[in-house]
Amino acid sequence: MRHFVYFYFLGVTLLPGSFLFAQAGEADSAESSVYLLSPVDKLAISVYGQPDLSSEQRISDEGTVSIPLLGETRIGGITVSKAQKLIEAALIEQRYLVTPVVTISIEAFSPKVVTVLGEVENPGSIAIPEGRNGLPIQVAIAEAGGFTGAAQKTEVQLKRASLPGASQTDDSLVVNVSKLLDSKSKQSESILAGPDDVVFVPRRLF
Repeated sequence: MRHFVYFYFLGVTLLPGSFLFAQAGEADSAESSVYLLSPVDKLAISVYGQPDLSSEQRISDEGTVSIPLLGETRIGGITVSKAQKLIEAALIEQRYLVTPVVTISIEAFSPKVVTVLGEVENPGSIAIPEGRNGLPIQVAIAEAGGFTGAAQKTEVQLKRASLPGASQTDDSLVVNVSKLLDSKSKQSESILAGPDDVVFVPRRLF
């Protein structure tokens, strides 16, 4: 099943579907609900009136696609809208086209998982739904069967996966999941476990 998103130079038209892609200028705070392109996503990229510039390909492990005339272009980790505008801007800057109209459709989403280990009933890999950037950490734990009776719910460790091309840094977080579960605010939506992240639930010491 294909998920189409048509982007026009002066606006955005979204076909009915399961996933919503924000228009250009979306706030960074909304990125948890706006899909970010990822390695292995399969894309169809075309430029209106320029059939020779059309291509269908997967995003590389480095987050790039090969655009005719432009070569390797990094689009991993940004929205479809931003990727479309980036390609348009490059075609204009290099004087290939005056007013390019780029269409991007996602043919297939890359499979993504979060690994949940430690004091949960069913440790292992949890699939992230297609078109999502991640799972709220408490949802990932629930998908792993929930906490065991010996779980230390206030000191759950979230180890972030390194992004392609990024330097190796320690992006571990300690999350009070018990507080998130008790909260009536939207705070619980703000801590996402992303692709290849590892959630570790330690054992209580008493």
